[in-house]
Amino acid sequence: MRAELDTSERGKYAIKVITERNTRLIAHFAFKLARRRKTEGRPGKVTCTSKYNMLRESDGLFRQLVAEVAGEYPDIKYEEFIVDDFARRLVQSSHDLDVVVMPNLYGDILSDAAAGTIGGLGLAPSGCYGDDYAYFESVHGTAPDIMGLGIINPTATMLSAAMMLEYLGLGAASKRFEDAIRKVYAEGKVLPPDQGGSAKTTEFTRAVISHL
Repeated sequence: MRAELDTSERGKYAIKVITERNTRLIAHFAFKLARRRKTEGRPGKVTCTSKYNMLRESDGLFRQLVAEVAGEYPDIKYEEFIVDDFARRLVQSSHDLDVVVMPNLYGDILSDAAAGTIGGLGLAPSGCYGDDYAYFESVHGTAPDIMGLGIINPTATMLSAAMMLEYLGLGAASKRFEDAIRKVYAEGKVLPPDQGGSAKTTEFTRAVISHL
């Protein structure tokens, strides 16, 4: 018997879509990423989160499919948490996490929260991966409120570029870029305003270039 959506009450209604194909795709991506990170000395663990205790049909399916894919990667640790519990863990013990997989809405919200645990959106890179192509950008978007002031923190954009280099098979160049950025932060002399400094975007950029 097929359940019908009750729309008798006045309001707006949304339907959540979780497909088997796309869930398996993103789950395999997560486990392959964890496997690669493990070879680099990272924990090699995947954490799955969704609201599977309440949204049992949609988020429950997501959890089920990720768990099935986990069985194909016995060398990778696997754990799962309800999303509200996961949000607490993200803030309280983010160092316990490695690769996290979740439906899009939760990822959109919690990626900003995760950026807050490391110093803000100015430090958060991102990559969007498809079957044949990928693109990379800062999580914060265009930041029109500070456009033209010369104070934007370019770290997120630089780290996104480093992710792009790795994707293109230029791992050595990617590591050099990331190492140069780390050195500037370790020195603490040329930091942008959002990180407690007074350096202009161009000054920070020149400092990174000097370490390449």
